[in-house]
Amino acid sequence: MNLIKSLRLLTISGLLIFTSCNETQKKSVSKNDDSKLIAQANVLPTETKVPTIYETISIDVSFTKLHKIIMNTKYPELLHEKGPYTIFTPLNGAVNKLHPKTLKGLQNSENQQKLEAIMDCHIISGVINRQDIIKAIKENGGSVKLKTIGGTRLIASMKGDKIYLIDKKGNAGRLMRNDIEASNGIIHTIESVMMPAN
Repeated sequence: MNLIKSLRLLTISGLLIFTSCNETQKKSVSKNDDSKLIAQANVLPTETKVPTIYETISIDVSFTKLHKIIMNTKYPELLHEKGPYTIFTPLNGAVNKLHPKTLKGLQNSENQQKLEAIMDCHIISGVINRQDIIKAIKENGGSVKLKTIGGTRLIASMKGDKIYLIDKKGNAGRLMRNDIEASNGIIHTIESVMMPAN
């Protein structure tokens, strides 16, 4: 009799232990499944749109002076086109170097042709990065001519590891920041405004 009771007790306690273990396993699996789902959730990365040359000029505080001059000209449209273009973009300090009378004149719609001639001295068809310019300078004995869309030829040369552009009037400007990528070309900043021969 005692033996039968003992066997029953053993069986019941065995069932309880089994059920309890089973519940713990279920909870553990459930937790693991949840964490697995969270860890494996597909979060799509947000695509960053590369701005055009004109968009970069219009939003970068380094170019506010230039942007003010060109916003009512053909350049917003031109520098928004497919291109590609390389542009040597005068910084605010470069624009400030211009004589106040010259600067005021460039903002006048009557002098748009003169402004276009100046701006055309800063734009080249195609993409030329810093390394391309350095390579061309070295291969051409220390200087190379770069033809702009306005037909002006700028001379690029080096002093130490710095690249300088020289215009037809002998004005020299050092390239500051290089290889700023845009969706339709590349931007190099320059510390002086390049001028056409006339």
